[in-house]
Amino acid sequence: MLDEIKIQNSNPKMTIKNAKLINLNKEKKETLIFNKPGDYVVFFNNISGDFNFRIEAENVNLEIYGLFVGRNNDQFTIKTTQHHIAPNSLSNLLVKGVFFDQAKFFYRGLVRIEKKAQKSHAYQKNQNLILSSGVDIDSKPDLEILANDVFCTHGSTTGYLNEEEIFYLKSRGLNEPQAKNLLIEGFVKEVKEKLKIKPS
Repeated sequence: MLDEIKIQNSNPKMTIKNAKLINLNKEKKETLIFNKPGDYVVFFNNISGDFNFRIEAENVNLEIYGLFVGRNNDQFTIKTTQHHIAPNSLSNLLVKGVFFDQAKFFYRGLVRIEKKAQKSHAYQKNQNLILSSGVDIDSKPDLEILANDVFCTHGSTTGYLNEEEIFYLKSRGLNEPQAKNLLIEGFVKEVKEKLKIKPS
């Protein structure tokens, strides 16, 4: 599916040439332990699972990217846990989904910061785009913070294409399918810019 992925910098702390890439579609692992300092990038695409990212060392910079496109009766159920056990590390998760027809997407995200994991930075964002009235999306991010010197954010948004933007693009000469495709491409661009995917 993804034979060669070139990573593009998204975190100023991260030195891309030294980052370790983990493709969960190939690795088939649900628990990943980061017990050595360094830069890591995790990617997954159109898979279900309960993924636990355990940060057990200081100076871990972990970026996690998920991309989903659901069609027909596709159904995805996914849970992610960013578990900060050691201090002075960073995790940044971004999951985006585009869903058509009767596709279903169920997401649970947890950031857990242990008491000893002071000065942790953790970010979690899930964004979904609905392109059919038959789509079913249930997204719930959550935080469990036991330390008092951390920086964490989390959020989830689900919505439709903007009709005014479609109208504007049509006024510039695009037909409706072209306008919608352009807006969809813009929506997923944030993930695609992080991971330059080359065909096999």
